[in-house]
Amino acid sequence: MLLIMKKKITLCLGLLLSFGLSAQTPDPEKAFAERVSQINSISQLLEVVGDAADKEQFARQELVLKRLLELRPYSPEFKLALVKAYAAQDKKSAAYNDLVQMQKAGLSYPIGDQKGYDNIKGTKVFDYIEDGMNSNNTPFGEGEKAFEIPHRSGMLFENMAYDETGKRFLLGSIRAGSVYQYTEGEGFKEFIKPSDPAVGPWGIIDLVVDDEADLLWTSSATMPHFSGTNQANFGQAMISKFRLSSGELVNNFAMAKTNQPMLFSALHLTAGQNLYFTNVFNSDFFKISKDSDQVQPVLSLSGLKNIKAITSNEKESMLYVSDFDQGLFVINLESMQTAPLVKTPRGFFAGINDLFYDDGDLVAIQSGVQPARLMRYVLKQDLFLHNMFPIEASNPNFKALGNGTLVGDHVYYAANSQWEKMDPLGRLLPEQSWEPLVIMKSPTKYRMEEHMEQQRKMEEIKKKRGLK
Repeated sequence: MLLIMKKKITLCLGLLLSFGLSAQTPDPEKAFAERVSQINSISQLLEVVGDAADKEQFARQELVLKRLLELRPYSPEFKLALVKAYAAQDKKSAAYNDLVQMQKAGLSYPIGDQKGYDNIKGTKVFDYIEDGMNSNNTPFGEGEKAFEIPHRSGMLFENMAYDETGKRFLLGSIRAGSVYQYTEGEGFKEFIKPSDPAVGPWGIIDLVVDDEADLLWTSSATMPHFSGTNQANFGQAMISKFRLSSGELVNNFAMAKTNQPMLFSALHLTAGQNLYFTNVFNSDFFKISKDSDQVQPVLSLSGLKNIKAITSNEKESMLYVSDFDQGLFVINLESMQTAPLVKTPRGFFAGINDLFYDDGDLVAIQSGVQPARLMRYVLKQDLFLHNMFPIEASNPNFKALGNGTLVGDHVYYAANSQWEKMDPLGRLLPEQSWEPLVIMKSPTKYRMEEHMEQQRKMEEIKKKRGLK
């Protein structure tokens, strides 16, 4: 009897010990998920997802891609990669849901040609989504060629402004450091000659016009693409103020030299004639107030690594910011609080390289999605997204959308930026050639009433059905 009791006690102790050991052994997948949830580095996550793909660990690949989409919710590339991970696990419903979301956002990607999608192809659902994607690639809008700059694209005219008084377009050359003008009567000619590279201004990065004050503002820098860059001046940047009517230099605003290079971009002149701009390398915002000769720091958005454009509302109470990777953000200039303009997954807001405030709404040039397009975002009270729709998409002239400028009820913009034809040192890549720069013209409110009426009908239907 005693022997039997000893055996039972020994067995119970063994079971308890075994349970205790198994409880202490961490689940490797849970541990992996915990580690991934704490990673905020895109490059590090890309390494992890690449390793998981190489090892065909598709569940882990899915987990990491979902984390990437938490950090970059509007990335079509990450979304398509996640669909591939779903397909590898035969998760058809999840894959279709994500593809439908992209299709409803107006995007068009060749999903039928995507590698790794075999498990989700060949169904009526997939064919329906693919047809919708193809339909989204149909040319839309009534944009037309306004003018072109022949044989000078190697001068790198990456930004433009419009002089309402002189009825002319102004384009700054990153390569030469000069400002050119275009008018219908006189065509294309130099307006402001290059300055001494030893003192600047240098290669023209951006420019804006203040018609009321007869001023032209430019940002310039000694990038590798600028012909006057040398070892002595490399990495410098400045803001310059010229007399708009004559091209006379009024003042240069140069920052104190540091060990870090500077590059000022995203110039924006508010309705109150205050100039805002950013330093590309650290996302610091600066301001030069009307009639002031002082550069004032505004705030820093270090979490936004790829700011392309800023604009403001009429009251100058809000700044709207486009980060090419993360989408649209709004800054309350009174509280200095920053928040995403859109907090829902509806739509895709990455890939916007230029942004304008137009009659209470935002107009965006969105080069970083397929198809490349111009969008109008209808706002309520300057803060809430009410509607959105394309005003131009898949135009046959679109090769690489560049930046632009508003002129009345139209936006003028480059249809074939030459920037991607160069290596990081500004040299033309092999098998590439400079092309005439094509400037397009599109109405900013194309079929707006039709889109707004369609939304009103949808809201009425939802209201009748008790839907939100």
